Amino acid sequence: MILVLWRTAVIVAVIVSCQVHSFAPPTKVCPTNQRMTSSLMAKKRKMTMKEKRKQRAKRRPSIEVDRGLLNDLSPVDQWEKTQQTSGEVQKKVKVIEDDTTSDNDDVDLEAQQTKAKASSLVESQRKSVDTLTYIRKRVEENPSLSYNEAARSILDKGNFVYNNFLSSDDEFGDNLLSEMLQECSDMLANDKLERDITRLGDGEYLTKLTGGESYADCPRLTEYVVSLTRHFPPLFNKELDELETTDMTKLDATASMGTLRVYNRKTRQGESMLANPDEDDEKPFGVICGDKDGSDNDTRRLTAMLFLSSKDWDTSCGGGVTVESTGERVDAVRDRIVLLRSDSCSYRQEPWFGNDEGGLDLASCVIVHFVKENN
Repeated sequence: MILVLWRTAVIVAVIVSCQVHSFAPPTKVCPTNQRMTSSLMAKKRKMTMKEKRKQRAKRRPSIEVDRGLLNDLSPVDQWEKTQQTSGEVQKKVKVIEDDTTSDNDDVDLEAQQTKAKASSLVESQRKSVDTLTYIRKRVEENPSLSYNEAARSILDKGNFVYNNFLSSDDEFGDNLLSEMLQECSDMLANDKLERDITRLGDGEYLTKLTGGESYADCPRLTEYVVSLTRHFPPLFNKELDELETTDMTKLDATASMGTLRVYNRKTRQGESMLANPDEDDEKPFGVICGDKDGSDNDTRRLTAMLFLSSKDWDTSCGGGVTVESTGERVDAVRDRIVLLRSDSCSYRQEPWFGNDEGGLDLASCVIVHFVKENN
């Protein structure tokens, strides 16, 4: 009986103890104990990947690996791209090599194209600057070109002629003339010119030199018009001031009208059947601005005509102009510039003939109309 009572007392004591512990507030963890626990966990060594793989392998069924293909491969750190492997490995290696080579080739090609475009742009800009500078010097620093003589001739008889306008002792000027003539030929071949229907049978084409989008078709011709417009009028105006004349208005150095006239011998020969044999070959004389009313409404005051042709072009090849007042004929000699007073000088354009020999089937004239200065 006593033993039963003792066991019952013990069970009751345990139950009471559990209930008290369940409702007791949580015990605060001592920081010292927390640091000790963290330290013990930190000291536990982590398993390496190799050890983890071994551990996982023990839990998996064993698999027999066929190393037939793997044995055909070279070690990773000694890969030889030129080594020929066998079977599927050889095909895979070849695909990888081809893709890598293709990517590298694409990168190299793109880099080369970018470099070529940059070099072409720099060269084009340098050429433009050199051309503009050279023409400026020929206009401003040419010792044999007298603006006083030019102004007097324009006022007296309405025209002035000067040879070797762009040519000089160096080769730059001669090369520039050749480039300008080549641009004329390229524009004709690429249908950039319009047929001059007012001169059917003469084989002549026309186009305006406006720059902008058409600059790429004729950069040297455009730069000639720009530089001549900028540098010629101030020098000519200065001579007009010194002559104290009111007979002619001053020229604008910021605006002009540029025109290109190109002759093609093949076109002339093809249109010869359209010509009337009874018709007089000589064209009538006329003023650029027209009659008096036309001169009042037209801003053009001085016209500069620069002839471009082969070095072998001579008087038998035709071309040029004839001044009515003096009867003087000015032939279309290479690098000859003719100044005509646009509002009063009556002249006639002479037809080109050329020759079947090389380089004599094409000629051209670059025309710059200087306009009156805005007051």
